[in-house]
Amino acid sequence: MMAFILNALTCALGLLYFIRRGKQCLDFTVTVHFFHLLGCWIYNSRFPSTLTWWLVHIVCTALMAAIGEYLCMRIELREIPLNSAPKSNV
Repeated sequence: MMAFILNALTCALGLLYFIRRGKQCLDFTVTVHFFHLLGCWIYNSRFPSTLTWWLVHIVCTALMAAIGEYLCMRIELREIPLNSAPKSNV
């Protein structure tokens, strides 16, 4: 379970690096976890049915989306520098 939580934290940093939009973090998080569900289903030849598997993935999905959205919103809400002209020492 700790590996999944650490994975959610590192994937939240990946959302910050690749997505950079707070509104899209939940979409990409759910998509990644959906593909993981399909991969587990194909690998095990049966649908995951244990309660602990579902709880871990729901918590990790929420954690990854919340932290990724928080990090992306911090980047989006930075001040925009208005004085972009180079200073001259005349």
